[in-house]
Amino acid sequence: MPEGEGYNRDHSIINVSGPKAMDISKMDFPTTMVVVGGFDLLQDWQKRYYEWLKKSGKEAYMVEYPNMCHGFYAFPELPESEQLMSDVKDFVHMVLKKTTN
Repeated sequence: MPEGEGYNRDHSIINVSGPKAMDISKMDFPTTMVVVGGFDLLQDWQKRYYEWLKKSGKEAYMVEYPNMCHGFYAFPELPESEQLMSDVKDFVHMVLKKTTN
């Protein structure tokens, strides 16, 4: 970055799917799983990221946990944390199955 360039929430480094987003439509981009907690203060950003992936023609899946906050998976005592690990495992298996067929 050149010195003195201002950063704000719309800067392409900070908001990869924002108004200054790079065109990824022709890029080889991996299948993506976006995890959203219903009480996550960033859930709107995460949902916009998911929509941007879809509009860019990328395969993306959104998994929502309505009663969870940001980073809930860091608390293994939460049943949703265990559920997320199971969902991630299923997601990885699905992607691997698609690539081997």
